[in-house]
Amino acid sequence: MACLVLIGIGAAPAIADQAPGPSTPPVAPPVSPPASPPVAPPPPPPAIGRIEGRVIERATTTPVPGAEVSFDRPAGARPPGGPAEVATLRLRSDDEGRFEIELPPGDWSLVIAAAGYEPLAVIEPVIAGVRRTLQYRLLPQPDHARRYRSTVRGSTGHTGDHVALRAEDLQGMAGTGGDALRVISALPGVVQLITLLPIYSVRGASPGMTGFLLDGMRVPQLFHNLVIEPVVHADLYDRIDFYPGSYDVTFGHVAGGVIDVGTRPARRDAPYHAEVELKLWDATSLVEARLPGGASIVAAGRYGNPGFLIGLLQPGVGVEFGDYQLRLDWKGLTVEAIGSSDSVRLDLPALGSRAAIAGQQLTAFHRLQVRERARLGRVDVEAAIVGGIDRFAVLSGQGVQKLALSARLQARVDLPVVNLQVGLDAEVSRFRAEQFSSDATSAAPDALGELAGDRDGLVAGAYAQAIVDLRRFVGRPLSVAAGVRADVYHAGGATLLGIDPRLTLRFEPLPQVELFGGVGLYQQPPSFPVPLPGLDTYALRLGLQRALQWSAGATIRPREAMSLKVTAYYSRFQNMNDIVIDYVASACSSPPPESLTGIAAYVTRQVEGTGMGLEVLLRGVIGPVSGWLAYTLSRAERQYLCGLGPADIDQTHTFKALLRARLPWRLVASAQLTVASGKPYTRLGLDASSGAVVGYRNNARLPDYAQLDLRIEREWIFQRWALLAYLEAWNVTASQSNLGVTYDKDPVLMVTRYDRPVIQGFQWVLPSIGLRARF
Repeated sequence: MACLVLIGIGAAPAIADQAPGPSTPPVAPPVSPPASPPVAPPPPPPAIGRIEGRVIERATTTPVPGAEVSFDRPAGARPPGGPAEVATLRLRSDDEGRFEIELPPGDWSLVIAAAGYEPLAVIEPVIAGVRRTLQYRLLPQPDHARRYRSTVRGSTGHTGDHVALRAEDLQGMAGTGGDALRVISALPGVVQLITLLPIYSVRGASPGMTGFLLDGMRVPQLFHNLVIEPVVHADLYDRIDFYPGSYDVTFGHVAGGVIDVGTRPARRDAPYHAEVELKLWDATSLVEARLPGGASIVAAGRYGNPGFLIGLLQPGVGVEFGDYQLRLDWKGLTVEAIGSSDSVRLDLPALGSRAAIAGQQLTAFHRLQVRERARLGRVDVEAAIVGGIDRFAVLSGQGVQKLALSARLQARVDLPVVNLQVGLDAEVSRFRAEQFSSDATSAAPDALGELAGDRDGLVAGAYAQAIVDLRRFVGRPLSVAAGVRADVYHAGGATLLGIDPRLTLRFEPLPQVELFGGVGLYQQPPSFPVPLPGLDTYALRLGLQRALQWSAGATIRPREAMSLKVTAYYSRFQNMNDIVIDYVASACSSPPPESLTGIAAYVTRQVEGTGMGLEVLLRGVIGPVSGWLAYTLSRAERQYLCGLGPADIDQTHTFKALLRARLPWRLVASAQLTVASGKPYTRLGLDASSGAVVGYRNNARLPDYAQLDLRIEREWIFQRWALLAYLEAWNVTASQSNLGVTYDKDPVLMVTRYDRPVIQGFQWVLPSIGLRARF
């Protein structure tokens, strides 16, 4: 039975067509398990890929904002798709140089272009569903290669006749060693007393009357001794402004020219930057970085030891120098430290009538400044506190150390027609005699004389000025700045007060023509004739040095990249502490002040005099060539015992030509030519009747002087770093720098031959080779 059922079930279809048989119970159809739901096929892969890119300048971490990025299919690779497959896609990088785009898969032609850079073209594969993060580094064009050095100049708060130097236009100029600050010696109205020494006379004033400012701080000098290397790294300049005279009341405590230098904060367009430079006699480095919280920091330093080069010419002479700079910026707060030191060691044996010379001369200064700047509505405010240490020592080891603490507060109010400026400054200082030599017995106790006495000093000043804009009344740009400042000086029981009124104006009668002028009284305390650290506010009993200055001129801009500036000036000096550079004792030299002793009495003369002249400065850029021509016609006079005569620093004619040309293969060649009249000297002779030695002061002149400096450099820019190599030579003409004259004795007659003056000087050529790497 069971067998039949099984057969019936299994053979039911075959039985269905057969005749009905005996009645049987119905059989249920088989039950199938429930069917599974259909499985969906996997989705197709996405038909796009993503590229996230960043455009950066080669050899730096600086982004390139606003770069145009174009995507297109390579030629012959365009599929017959829709418009998106064929059309060129364009976009621009953001402020950080970033861009991103989604594209169909395949090879794409990518072209990146930006102003000042060489275009970059690459083929990038786009993979469906894949995000690629890429960097593209653009090569700067030759004329753009120094863009990373450029900074934005802000308002300095000063008015008056001045020359603004742009460091990026002067980097690599012959005769500067790659540092724009050394171009100061090539400006109109500037006389360099001795070749290679950073001692300058501006418009006939004594070198000690020149003021140096760095970020608002008073510093004794901006150059190292002997080598004329600046104490600030060349890549840190934000601005270099030279005020030869007739400036406004915002500059105080100085009666001559002013060199005002501002440094920049660390660049914020890149996370970091570094630079290293090696030369024959020194090495410099710089590092800057962005910090969390919007802060930034930059540090730089230099160490030099040219003693081995000097020793080849003069054994027994050693020279070392160094400097450092550190700046931290956060919002409106700036903390900065700067320092400089110079050491000259002599160990010269006795030679003929000359005694042996041994010892070390030291000059050094350090500054720490905390400065805050803020904008409160229409008012700009700057407040600063500065601490400083100055040191100076002569070869004997005797010296002076100055400790100082100063503060200043400046405010500027911008109103519709008038701009008001007020300011306060004060410094307290302590001067102490020091013995810097390890051999105390070798020190001459009176070597420094008045300079080395222990004393406490106080300097304070205040000013107020109104700058009136008269444009709406005359229809053309016209501004007049009128102000007055008061300064008080106290040291050693003496107190001096100076009141200085000043007036400057500027007028543009035509868009291409600007007229300017100024007049004022400029006073400062007695100063050492050459700028040295720690030697100020001494001998106040000598009275204030005064200069009544006047200047007027015009600037003509015939084209956008060219300007011609002509300036006439006149200055009258009173109680001026002038330098004496007699090579031999001469007739009618003014005696030193009776109250001075030691070195101060030896080199200082308190005289009156004048400075007058005409300055011409032509600056321009013509294609790949840039530079300037500077000419000065001048006369510096002093009132000597025997009457009015030319000053020791007088040069009737001075001509400077600086040219730089950008050549193919990223070569830069430059040249600087200097031609100057000889400085005066006193020609001595014998009076025929009395036999006495006679000679009016500075009655003859040394030969004229000409010097040619050359420099060539090339920069190789790699993907992540750059290397610049240069070769420079000062005075390739081997011209002789003349110092003065001497008179030999006739070996037979044993009399001095005043009819045969012998010019004393030295011939020199100074080569330099260097490498600079930046990252």
